[in-house]
Amino acid sequence: MAVAAFLVLLLGLTFLVWQCMDPLGNVVRWNVVSELSETTAVVDVLQLGQWRYGISTPTHLVTERFMSSVMEVNAVTVYLFWIGALTGLSLVLAALTTMSRFWYLAGTIVFIMFLAFARLETLGVFGTENRLLFLIATILYGGVSYYFHAFRPDLGISTRIAGIAGVSITLAALVAFGSASPVPALTAAVYSFPLWLVATMLFLLVSATEIMAGLVWLSTSGQAGKGRSGLVQFIVISVLYLVLLLLIYLQNTRQIDWNVTLINPFYLALASGILGIWGFRRRADSTRGVIPFRSTGFWLYIGLFIVASSFAGLMAGMANDPVLETLEDATVQGQLAMGVLFLFYVLVNFYEVFQQRLAVYKVLYKPLRFGLTQTRLFGFAGVVVLFSIQRLLPVNQAIAGYFNGLGDLHSTTEEYTLAEQYYKLALQQEFQNHKSNYALASIALKQGDRNAAAYYFRQALLKNPSPEAYAGLSGILVQENLFFDAVYSLQEGLRRFPANGELLNNLGMLYSQTNVADSAYYYLDLAETHAARPEIPATNLLAILAKNTGSGLLDSLATSTDKYDYLSWQANWLAVQNMRQQFHQEGFNKRSVPNDSLLSVSSLAYLLNYAQNQAAFDSLPAALLPKLAAKNPVLSQDLSLAALYSEFYSGSKLKALETLSGWAEEEGEKSDLYHKILGHWLLQLGLYDQAIEALSGVEGVEGTIGMAVANALSGKKEVAVILLDKMQDTEQNAAVEQLKQSLFSGVKPKSVADSLFAVVAKSPSEQNIRKAVRANPFDARIVSAASEFYRSKKQVKQAYQLVLNALRYNEYAPELWEQYALLSLDQGLLGQAAEGQQKVEQYALPAGYQRFLARYQPMRALIEKQRAEF
Repeated sequence: MAVAAFLVLLLGLTFLVWQCMDPLGNVVRWNVVSELSETTAVVDVLQLGQWRYGISTPTHLVTERFMSSVMEVNAVTVYLFWIGALTGLSLVLAALTTMSRFWYLAGTIVFIMFLAFARLETLGVFGTENRLLFLIATILYGGVSYYFHAFRPDLGISTRIAGIAGVSITLAALVAFGSASPVPALTAAVYSFPLWLVATMLFLLVSATEIMAGLVWLSTSGQAGKGRSGLVQFIVISVLYLVLLLLIYLQNTRQIDWNVTLINPFYLALASGILGIWGFRRRADSTRGVIPFRSTGFWLYIGLFIVASSFAGLMAGMANDPVLETLEDATVQGQLAMGVLFLFYVLVNFYEVFQQRLAVYKVLYKPLRFGLTQTRLFGFAGVVVLFSIQRLLPVNQAIAGYFNGLGDLHSTTEEYTLAEQYYKLALQQEFQNHKSNYALASIALKQGDRNAAAYYFRQALLKNPSPEAYAGLSGILVQENLFFDAVYSLQEGLRRFPANGELLNNLGMLYSQTNVADSAYYYLDLAETHAARPEIPATNLLAILAKNTGSGLLDSLATSTDKYDYLSWQANWLAVQNMRQQFHQEGFNKRSVPNDSLLSVSSLAYLLNYAQNQAAFDSLPAALLPKLAAKNPVLSQDLSLAALYSEFYSGSKLKALETLSGWAEEEGEKSDLYHKILGHWLLQLGLYDQAIEALSGVEGVEGTIGMAVANALSGKKEVAVILLDKMQDTEQNAAVEQLKQSLFSGVKPKSVADSLFAVVAKSPSEQNIRKAVRANPFDARIVSAASEFYRSKKQVKQAYQLVLNALRYNEYAPELWEQYALLSLDQGLLGQAAEGQQKVEQYALPAGYQRFLARYQPMRALIEKQRAEF
């Protein structure tokens, strides 16, 4: 049982340390707010010798800032508290049953009194305001403990602890399954606050002298028998310890304002509690049987220790800083007052023993002149005096903590009006406490009252400022368009928390909104160094550098930046790659598509940028994005356009052109963009006349240059000259002259289809045919070669469909009409064949037409003869 008790204590201390690492972080989270913005990139490029014609299309950037959440209590913290608290209570009550009748009755009466203060009727187990649960708890605890005390004094401590623990488990089950409260664990914890606070304060005062006792052992245990008394050492280290406590007391009470780092009182309380596990034995033995250590003292002390660690952990887990300060004051002032009296007690009683160079620690609790009880009474009086000097501020803070707990309870059940009243009652007790002010700001935010939220955030910064409160205040100021006030609040926060990555990130993003790129870069670079999540400032760095730097700096950035497995960063990385016109094959991040298919900002940006950057390598977006568009109707147009990139470069070019042509015909907000992209795609496919038609409605330099290129490539160089000269009249540009030279030199754009056609001509296999057709399904040479190939394989329908598809956008190519006519004859469609013959005669050169007739007429004559014979 002792081993089990130590294990529970270890878990309780672990719970306490875990919660105390960042009390506010237990109830307030750092949320990440993502925003989407657009910049331009050239992902469609047509190479004309040394000159490149590209069009600017949107690419998407993600910027993110940290926002502190509203305050919410974690239910797991409450459940862990109850496990420790009920275990510790079981140990204490079991220990009481082994004591004399006076102490047993006194302890039981006090416990029942605090049980009454816990207002168990609020749990509503047997109906609202029904006190039957209190009566059951009193009968069970009182009856079982009295049975052990009066009728079975022979039973061991294990049986007693098991019996009391059984009562606790029974009551807990009764509350869990029968309570009408939506949060019974929190309700019970909040209303039983006085019981746990008094038990914790009692433990802190009981263990207050353990460090001094440890100093006695440290001074005399190694000196005995070595000819030295240890008195000087004891006095020196004791005075240093008491001076440290005095400085902490003066600093906490604002009587000194020294910028020095002192020992956290948490460590003092922890040290004294742990030392008491060994030291309390000698104190128990000195009570002459009132508290026998093995049967009573050990369990009483360990039980109180477990309760104290669980309660302190709960208060830290709820960020209830008034109560934490009360416990801190009880620790510091208790150890200071009782330490002074204990020093007096040691010197008065054991000065001669020190002089005799004996081990004083062995007789420390066997006073010769001044009694231990008197020492403790005077020490307690000293604590009361120190509290009184503060005008009972620790008491008021404890009351404020109680009201804060009630506010948390009603805030959790969404009774905001009632919660607000309790938080304001807490402010009446201690108006600067962070918990109440932040909680009131949280309620104001939930109700949409930003002015009240800003006021309470400012109040929360008066005494115990936090980065979360600074972030909350600056966020409200930004929403109210008070930019400079927001910057000032963040700068003030960084003066207090210079290494806080969240505030550094937010300040950098504020500067980026005013195009102060150097300041933005400075703070975001610092944020990446200090932030708990460096990938977020790294994401923002990519975004602002992409917007404010040239191609040279972007290239340098791409080679020097660290890579992160973070979706927003990857989205911005792809945007930078689009701006650099670097298209290298990369893997698809499957985490970009949530299970419910509802896209976040980062998911959307990643998918859009990926579809553009990987269009030539991955056909997945062509099938995936339209499905996502159906689940995200607001984003459907952007997703569908991105899907067309993948469709055009890796899938069906015909489908992409047909879809985009339909959008371009509609008069809409993005009609100009659609015409521009359509015109460029048609240029890439060599469909110059259709490109002229598409680009004719595009305003600006890109449309004019595109028209000039299309006209020059289609043989209308005079029109191209007029267009370029007209553009030169408004703006002189050396690049335009270079474009003229490239166009008039007769250079043709290089296409993958050209090399693929050469492969087909050399080795006409089905695999090579498919690659060539996929590269340009409208190229007359490729389609003609494919048609001849499939005709030779008796696959007339497949060849016929290829020719029909090509004619939809390339209707002036005589080679296609030749194939159309021949394939029509293959299928016995003489009327269509005659139409094809007329088109060949219209578009082909005389020599070409004669060659066609040499093939066409014998085939037609044969068909007509066969029909006549039939």
